[in-house]
Amino acid sequence: MLIAGLCKDIVSSFILIDHMRLRPLAVLLLLCGVLSLPLVAWQKTSQNQAVYKLQKVRFVGSHYSQEDLLKASGLKVGGDISPEGFQNAATTLSQSGVFSQVKYSFNGAEAEYDLTDNPNLVSCRFENLVWTSDQELLSELTRRVPLFNGTLPLTGDLATNVGKAIEVILKERGIVATISSMPAANLNGPVSAIVFSAVNPKVVIADIQFSGASPAQIPSLQKAVAPLLGTEYRESMLEDFSTNNLRPIYLNQGYLHVEFPRASATPISTSADLAEVKITVPIQEGSVYQLKAMNWPGTDLLPAAAAPKLYLLKAGDIANQELLKKSLNNLGGAYLKRGYMKATVRALPSFDESKHTVAYDIEIVPGDAYRLRNVEFKNLSEAQLKQVNEVWKLKPGDTYDPTYAPAFLVNNRQSLRSLDGWSALWTQKVDDEHKEVDLVLTFRFGGTVH
Repeated sequence: MLIAGLCKDIVSSFILIDHMRLRPLAVLLLLCGVLSLPLVAWQKTSQNQAVYKLQKVRFVGSHYSQEDLLKASGLKVGGDISPEGFQNAATTLSQSGVFSQVKYSFNGAEAEYDLTDNPNLVSCRFENLVWTSDQELLSELTRRVPLFNGTLPLTGDLATNVGKAIEVILKERGIVATISSMPAANLNGPVSAIVFSAVNPKVVIADIQFSGASPAQIPSLQKAVAPLLGTEYRESMLEDFSTNNLRPIYLNQGYLHVEFPRASATPISTSADLAEVKITVPIQEGSVYQLKAMNWPGTDLLPAAAAPKLYLLKAGDIANQELLKKSLNNLGGAYLKRGYMKATVRALPSFDESKHTVAYDIEIVPGDAYRLRNVEFKNLSEAQLKQVNEVWKLKPGDTYDPTYAPAFLVNNRQSLRSLDGWSALWTQKVDDEHKEVDLVLTFRFGGTVH
């Protein structure tokens, strides 16, 4: 417990709470006479503990309003307060997580809190709270929860307070729900949001409709979303699903500017344990684009004249993005066979909006060429091993072709009669530092080449 220094009728203290750890770092006993305290400002309780009439509180160093900070601290101007009460207010502010440091001083009648805002706040997101709009819920939470403005700290109890407030708001609307909160982040990325979800009642998808989609697209869209029916509704999941499963339906038909605005979820029914919702997915299809040209300037390894043979699209075709991707893979494969294991291929689009055509300028960055360091054949008899060594052409030190091993048995069946009915599992270990590859082929009777 922190101890306030008493000097006759003057009581003052200075206390520091650092990084949400509730530990007194300093107690400064002010010299007698530095601050004058009206005699009416304090009295002794029966337990000999001073009690003061709080006349003024000031908060400095924070961007939050004085009104919000006073409300969050729990202090009451004009009310009675003990030295412990000042510390409790500092503890409350620190435990919120909104501040990285809390310092305060008081003389009984007045108090000042010096605050350092926590710079590491993240956004707030609502995953499946379908009974109210996000905008309405944010407005209510901002009004009800001190220090909440749409962002949250990663530590402290502010997120817990927001979750409790959501439960109260929903209960006022006749929905008894249990709300959980958890951090969200992209793969291998930092936490970007605190997500609030209803864990009870369970929110499931009962129906999915589309707005803005042309009638010809509806069957394909309905088939794509069929696996979602009866599953738990999560807005972020639906966004990913639209990107990964619905968008390709359009891209492969040349709708290159298709957009999927935010979907909406409308409750159909809600019971104590289950809430069923209808999802409406808006779609802005845009126009269909045709291929104008694929422009590859050519290199010694892949001349311009050789590239069209690898294209699966020609001028005038619908700009099917799946066929474009396979065409780029074919171009990259020409480099891959020559040891460029890290080659990257890009197609930069140029649109003619008036004619609804697109031309692609192709770029290939080959990277470094890799060589075979070692090759090993396993599970063969001496006769079989001799036969394989005679036929195998990719030798240590050669430019590594990763397509050679998978096709080895298929391409050399006539020369490898002793391996009729055999298959092989091949593995490659890539040494990026030395740009070398170790290859192992494990043969077995039966099965297929892996």
